[in-house]
Amino acid sequence: MGRPTNKELELSGARRENLILAAAKLFNEKGYERTTVREIADDVGITSGTIFYHFESKTSLLEGVIQHGMTTGLVIVEQYLEKRVGSINRFHGLVHSHLIALSGTPGNSHRVSFQEWSSLPIESRTRLRFINEKYRNIWLQALEDLKKDGHLNSDLEYCRLTIIAALNWSPVWLKKDISVALADAADQFCSVALNMEPAEFSRLKQAECNIVDKG
Repeated sequence: MGRPTNKELELSGARRENLILAAAKLFNEKGYERTTVREIADDVGITSGTIFYHFESKTSLLEGVIQHGMTTGLVIVEQYLEKRVGSINRFHGLVHSHLIALSGTPGNSHRVSFQEWSSLPIESRTRLRFINEKYRNIWLQALEDLKKDGHLNSDLEYCRLTIIAALNWSPVWLKKDISVALADAADQFCSVALNMEPAEFSRLKQAECNIVDKG
């Protein structure tokens, strides 16, 4: 048997991604344990056996779903922070991009990652740990910068855990008109986290932007 062509690899990659998205949706709605392989296959329009061409087991598919949520979310955050300068603006960008990741394409995968992490075997968690650690370090750096600038007094790790836990619940309370809701939620959330009036937070954010523009 010859090597697969580029077209075959592309189709295989697309099928794998469709399986991940379908599984993420069902795992999020029904839970990992209550979702069957047949339901995932039916959603994609393939036979149950075809899934095992792409994933060796249902557990392997769960790992793929969680990895998708973590890596896609990390890309969104890194792109969003790329041109942000100043501790206030980078904190705001981190909060806003986390909300965007939860509400966008990787949202189901991202929610499955914190709902079903304990369902993964130890070896799967070990493989995914480096992505989690990279995101953790981005948060800790942003919070440390806030502390250096006198905007934060809390312990960095406890602050990170509390903020992310609250952000992960945002799909429950965010309503329609999502783009407006996310922008407003990011401003409000940052104000609460830093114990500031929203107007004061906006003023500091704008002040940082003005410094960059003058530079």
